[in-house]
Amino acid sequence: MKAIFHTGLRSTLGDKLGAVPWCLVPFGGKPLLEYWLEWATVLGVDDVRLVLGDGAFEVESFCGDGSRWGLKITYGFLKDGVPPESYVRRLSTTWEEGLLYICGPVFPQRLAAETGLINPKVLERATWFTHDKGQVCCLLSTHQQDIQTFIKGTLPAVQTNWSDLGLEPLLISDLKAYYDVNMRLVKGENRRYVSQGYGGRDGTSIGYNVQIPPSVELIPPLTIGNDCRFHSIAVIGPNAVIGNHVIVDRQTELADSIVLDGTYLGRNLEIKHKIVAGTKIISPEDDIIVEIAEPWLVATLEAPVRFSDGIRLVIGWLLAVLLTLVQALPFVLLYPWIHLSGGGLYRLSARLGRKERVVQLPEWTILAPASLKVRLFVGLGLDLFPLLVRAACGHLWLCGHVPLHPERDQALRKRLHRYYPAAIIYPAQQQTAYSDPAIEMANALYYERYASLLEDCRTVSRTFTRRLMSALSE
Repeated sequence: MKAIFHTGLRSTLGDKLGAVPWCLVPFGGKPLLEYWLEWATVLGVDDVRLVLGDGAFEVESFCGDGSRWGLKITYGFLKDGVPPESYVRRLSTTWEEGLLYICGPVFPQRLAAETGLINPKVLERATWFTHDKGQVCCLLSTHQQDIQTFIKGTLPAVQTNWSDLGLEPLLISDLKAYYDVNMRLVKGENRRYVSQGYGGRDGTSIGYNVQIPPSVELIPPLTIGNDCRFHSIAVIGPNAVIGNHVIVDRQTELADSIVLDGTYLGRNLEIKHKIVAGTKIISPEDDIIVEIAEPWLVATLEAPVRFSDGIRLVIGWLLAVLLTLVQALPFVLLYPWIHLSGGGLYRLSARLGRKERVVQLPEWTILAPASLKVRLFVGLGLDLFPLLVRAACGHLWLCGHVPLHPERDQALRKRLHRYYPAAIIYPAQQQTAYSDPAIEMANALYYERYASLLEDCRTVSRTFTRRLMSALSE
């Protein structure tokens, strides 16, 4: 049997929570996608295809090749607007042994504790499916005629009761459904699934590398993920689901609530019956989302700097200082002349710098492109000088993404797991100003995936070489 999981489709669940791709949103402290992969293992699936889209980098980083679940995971893509069934249709003869298909935020709810593989006789020539408004969101079948009917875009005529498999897929259509499932899990249903971390006997499940001072009161049932920090006199529980990399400051009370990964909760807060995702506090009952601007109340924790990123940051800073010293005298001599003669000028623009801070960055605007002095100014890369100064001051990376606008570029920022606003833009562009959004997104996602010191050296070299060659050829 083989499986197809569509992870790249748009979902209101992911849009509202906004912390991670919707397929990695935690349920009871474990990503939804992991429940799917565990279900595939129980069914005896040996090949899983993940159809990627939005959040592809995070999904691929989480799943890898699938070896930790005993699966072979491969990846595919679909363009926006293409029906998801078309991916199954491409390889219609691949599913002869059976198909497990999930398309959308479906939680495979177990009806009872389950061990071992499912008896193959239960699966023999049977079909189960769940649909929403005629769109199949979950299908399991070993019946070839039903599979071919589904591939053609039609619902199978007969379906078997899901309870025969000991589960009932739930379509998580809104935040209330998401909240309710998490509360049921923390109150005891998580015993039906593979548990994470330590504990569980007294209704308390705590992950790895969690620091809890003696003055913190834990009231079960509760679930705490990995790498969390709690400060003194905090009260956690009952019915608290806390993700990974969460910090709860002193004297904060948390009950009947969900805290997603990478969230900071400030001091003296009282949070009940809420979902907290970074800077968002969400009321699941009435679907009200409040964005908190004060970082001392709630905030998103910055992703830890990887070792390779640390090397890039240090070497990039040293190179930015060197380039600033080299360019300082030519810039001081040429720019006043160009500015006074109307050849070009800088305009300030609000952008997101390092650590998500809004900074005013100078953007070079050419007013007289045919001028020899302007061509020389740009050809020597002197138009980058103010940005290199910002990189030398630690406000930007040397190489990386176009610094994004805090409002206009929110969609792209949400798609980037790691953000490298830079003075020199990959891939060796002529201008640092914002251009085509589609091109900027493609470049940003590629650089995020393949950022390295070698790539940075190539970008710096190509940027200055191309500028000089362009100036000499005109």
